[in-house]
Amino acid sequence: MRVRLVAFTGECERLVAVASKQTLSKKPFEESWESMDEEEVETWIRETLRRGHLSPWEHCVYTFYVEDVSRVLTHQLVRHRLASYSQYSQRYKRMPKGMMEPVVPPRIGQREKALETYMNALRGAEEAYNKLVEMGIPPEDARYILPQAVKTKIVVTMNARELLHFIGLRACTKAQWEIRALAWAIWRLLYRVHPRLWKWAGPRCILFENHVRSNPVTLDDMTGGLDSGDKPQVEIVQERCPETVPAPSIPTCIKAGYREVRELVEKATS
Repeated sequence: MRVRLVAFTGECERLVAVASKQTLSKKPFEESWESMDEEEVETWIRETLRRGHLSPWEHCVYTFYVEDVSRVLTHQLVRHRLASYSQYSQRYKRMPKGMMEPVVPPRIGQREKALETYMNALRGAEEAYNKLVEMGIPPEDARYILPQAVKTKIVVTMNARELLHFIGLRACTKAQWEIRALAWAIWRLLYRVHPRLWKWAGPRCILFENHVRSNPVTLDDMTGGLDSGDKPQVEIVQERCPETVPAPSIPTCIKAGYREVRELVEKATS
């Protein structure tokens, strides 16, 4: 997996803050934009979460280039409909050799017999695909035999509100491992460019927590830090997360889900 942030709205944090303030202020947009200091930017971003007023996040748009992922992943990804996608075509182009190298799930790759069975089946499918194309069968028909494990690439554009929702669902421990790695990789890239926005993001237990408390909390507040052994800095208000994990176990659950894919996330975003 490789993920790159290739385009994004520049001053996204200020844009969210000013757009939020515009819903309550009589000041012109330009005046708020010029006069708002960094502390006020932080305050208005926090206010969007406190009030559940996330429409200002929709003004920020990000584009990612994702490659060396499976069709299993992209079939899940494109279910997020408030987005734009441009994916490598299996219809018009014969699959190149490099993209016929499969994504191997870790639980298969770690077991010798399972890996042997998996690879034998994939090699058979690849051989049959190539034979069909050589017989004159067009790629759009030959592709029916291709497994979902074959690698693909896709350009993805989402606004910040949809990304908040995407990360909430797919960074959860309950999400499938490959798309969970993608969600954390996207979060990592977003945090690098706009930390004042994306410190609030994470699995949907964080979003739910911020719906039920008077003041929102960050990912680090809830976990003590993904890569640290520190305890949470706040007491969790929700009794159980949406996946029914009890409150005392939520920080451990988040960290465990992240640790399982951390190596892949770091490699994908390096």
